[in-house]
Amino acid sequence: MRRYLFQKDFQDMPMVQYDVVIVGGGLAGLYTALQLNEGLSCAVLVKDRLNTCNTSLAQGGVAAVVEPEDETRLHLEDTLKAAAGIADKELARLMVEQGPKEIDRLVSLGVPFDKNPEGKWHTTKEGAHTRKRVLHCGGDATGRLIMDRLKTAVAEKPNVEILENRFLVDVLTGENGRACGVVAFENDYCILSAKAMVICTGGIGRVYRHTTNRHSITGDGIAAAARAGATLKHMEFVQFHPTAFMDTESGKTRFLISEAVRGEGGILRNPSGNPFMEGRHELKDLAPRDVVAREIFLEMKKAGTNHVFLDITTRSKNFLSKRFPTIYRNCLEQGVHMEQDLIPVAPVQHYFMGGIETNRYGQTSVENLYAAGEAACTGVHGANRLASNSLLECLVFGSQCARHINTEKSSKEVLPGISPSHKTISPVDTESIEKKIRNLMQDYAGIVRNEKGLQRALSGLHGILKDLEVRDLRHGQPMEVYNMAFVGKEIINAALKRKQSTGAHYRDDS
Repeated sequence: MRRYLFQKDFQDMPMVQYDVVIVGGGLAGLYTALQLNEGLSCAVLVKDRLNTCNTSLAQGGVAAVVEPEDETRLHLEDTLKAAAGIADKELARLMVEQGPKEIDRLVSLGVPFDKNPEGKWHTTKEGAHTRKRVLHCGGDATGRLIMDRLKTAVAEKPNVEILENRFLVDVLTGENGRACGVVAFENDYCILSAKAMVICTGGIGRVYRHTTNRHSITGDGIAAAARAGATLKHMEFVQFHPTAFMDTESGKTRFLISEAVRGEGGILRNPSGNPFMEGRHELKDLAPRDVVAREIFLEMKKAGTNHVFLDITTRSKNFLSKRFPTIYRNCLEQGVHMEQDLIPVAPVQHYFMGGIETNRYGQTSVENLYAAGEAACTGVHGANRLASNSLLECLVFGSQCARHINTEKSSKEVLPGISPSHKTISPVDTESIEKKIRNLMQDYAGIVRNEKGLQRALSGLHGILKDLEVRDLRHGQPMEVYNMAFVGKEIINAALKRKQSTGAHYRDDS
């Protein structure tokens, strides 16, 4: 593995100094920045534009105990049960207990959570929840509306600078192994030195052929942290959302159909029109995501089709268009009327339970380096994330990171003197290599896995990485492809080590 991807003499790079550098402008990144002391200068690096994060796509909502008939004890039980028995119980307890306070903070920022006619929060139930506890905004526009308010709030902080179109190349470490800055790339390399770095770059979605994630989500932060020496954890646990709209002619998934549609009465039917979750799990269509995705996969395989159907025709047009305005409009554009037509759906890569191992304060195994959100692995999700706990995790552990950084008195590490070897072989054919990576991961490290397929994918990725080791990676796309191949390899190695099926990691040879 290459220690550094940058290929320029260190002393030739311009350098800017901050107290804190946050990489990623989604919910975890902005929420962390928002709670930093104003005496700390902070740069937030965003790979594309600020509004092109996964958070803004979130439909379902935020899970938190806000109803009198609910209890944090029950939320914890649901979280641990969905996690297939391997979640970090104490950190999961911290998350659900802190959740209501973070909701109050969002409300104070003006986040417009939906209310019912009586003026109380409108909550809904999603997969594997035993109570209605998922808050939402604008029906199914939760992520976008939360991000709108956070962007406004962060813009008012004089100590925070947003740097768009900055690709994270490397995390720098000094002579004592402590993180001391990052190398970023826009039109050229630059160094941002800091006392604390927070990786909030999201998951690994583009590593797979079909994903709900933004095009920019290529595991860059996870790969960069690993190259700097950070420990990775639970890399085998990749969550597939059961229901993305499937264009049956092209074989491509178009957009997510929120689990909340099933929470409002949606029923999954096979191509023959028969409901099939009855008898497969006690929660039927609201079983944990790994169970539902796997059952859909098996139904598709049995029928030889690329989709099943979601039936919500028991609900009226008025209800559906108001409760799910975005989904209703998207379906309509595809010629599907939700109130009268069955919706063609298929599972698609959605979330990553693994990532950079962190403690309760977001600290990684590298001193001065933190992580939060989907790039981090706190262990709260175990082998399968409970629906709508993702935004909750960003809020709680973003807060934890900020609190620790605010009180930490660490001094800046001395920047290293580095002169990486310059690669001279021809540039990378990124399009063909990326296609190969995504096909290998989708076909052999997807919903159902086995030793033979995983070994085949691993061999393919080893070949790609061996070739990339000697290539010129001096631009964003080649570095992305390297990160994708590295992250894919880590997922497969972890999947090979876990011989037994657990949660989202399902082996048909175990």
